[in-house]
Amino acid sequence: METTRVRLRFLSHPSICGIILPNNLFQKLQLRHRQKITIMLGKKEVVATVLQDKRSPESNVVKMTTLLQNELSIPHGGLLNLKQEGNSLRIGPAIGIVTTGIRRDPKQPIGPRTSFFHKLLQAQEGKGVFYYIFSPHDVDWKNNQVSAWFLRKGKNGGYLWKKMLTAMPDVIYDRIPSRSAEKHEAVQEFKYKLASYPDTPMFNQGFFNKWGVHQLLYPNPEVNEHIPETYTSPSLVTVRNLLRKYPIVYLKPKNGSLGYGIVKVVKQNSGGYDASYHNGSGNVKRHFAKLSSLYQHVFRSRRVSAYLAQQGIPLMTFHGRPFDFRVHLHKNQQNEWVVSCTAAKVAGSGSVTTHVRTGGTVIPGDELLNHLFGKQKAMMTERVSEASIRLATAIELAKGVDLGELGLDMGIDTHGHVWMFEANSKPGRSIFKHARLKQADQESRKLLVDYSCYLANF
Repeated sequence: METTRVRLRFLSHPSICGIILPNNLFQKLQLRHRQKITIMLGKKEVVATVLQDKRSPESNVVKMTTLLQNELSIPHGGLLNLKQEGNSLRIGPAIGIVTTGIRRDPKQPIGPRTSFFHKLLQAQEGKGVFYYIFSPHDVDWKNNQVSAWFLRKGKNGGYLWKKMLTAMPDVIYDRIPSRSAEKHEAVQEFKYKLASYPDTPMFNQGFFNKWGVHQLLYPNPEVNEHIPETYTSPSLVTVRNLLRKYPIVYLKPKNGSLGYGIVKVVKQNSGGYDASYHNGSGNVKRHFAKLSSLYQHVFRSRRVSAYLAQQGIPLMTFHGRPFDFRVHLHKNQQNEWVVSCTAAKVAGSGSVTTHVRTGGTVIPGDELLNHLFGKQKAMMTERVSEASIRLATAIELAKGVDLGELGLDMGIDTHGHVWMFEANSKPGRSIFKHARLKQADQESRKLLVDYSCYLANF
């Protein structure tokens, strides 16, 4: 049966474990008065009595006894989805976001990341879902329950954080914040147990490794035209050979983020080589007469095995500064990739990367493309979007895991060709701070809920 949107209310009844359905829904589901049926929320199920509500004029109000509410650990009433599956009635879906660093503080339950999760949970508005945050420590595997944080509207219209006991979710969104947190014993144990837990998909598991993504995509003829030539653990000979082919080569950490540790190497026509990088306090540029001296300087405090050497792409410029794009993609409720936002990142003065922390500027992608391409803007937008969707499809297929969102760093070279530099499975949301990208921010968060509903089969 298709999903029906209903409004759930609770009735205080000490002895009946039951659900009361309006007349039209009762007929639609072809049920009998006082029939026993299994009611499910997430991974909890209870056999209950179905009663027909012939008197209620409201056709979408479903009432439930508090006894059934407690048995199923239903955290709150309100707008919800109802779905018949075989001899069962499912309510929900229950969508859980798993993370670490959760506290007991009702004002800041996820510490400094509370506002990030506050925005994520606001996307539940009007969707009819149970949406909550929990940590691996909060799971009661034996009873199929979690102790979770919910964001609920207060009487004055504002939002309040509430900790409540609820059912293990139908679907889980992985927001473990870092590679180091991923290695925690509790996180490892949670993922191990979940792997043998029945029908509970978790999307965007883990973090990508730059070299791992390159190995997946470079041999793929569908997308390899967008992937720069790249080598792992680059020797001096590897770097020299790349510089014979390309005027610019980048040395990048395999597991880096935010542009940390990236070194730009440029071969000068007048002789020698320039190395540019960010050292924590500012942008640095150094000249070396020999490539061997530059190589020794770069790797005196860095492990070669932790690095990649990559073909430098001569990017298009905006006011004389190179730019690339962060393309934020999502799966929708039809399980199709869509672009929710394209933001241009323009490099700061003297910066190796376009990252904001090194002086970069964020501009809505369509504004920059309009400025540069005018009438050809639509064609270039389509070119970037189409390449991004093909790349996202290829990554998900090659990885063999559920992905609901991706952040791709894309660039356009001086010939108009589109390249991908990096794929992020836990994309940051700093681009959405731009005033003109607020709508894209909302759309992006709603799509996370939509894809969760798809995975939960609602």
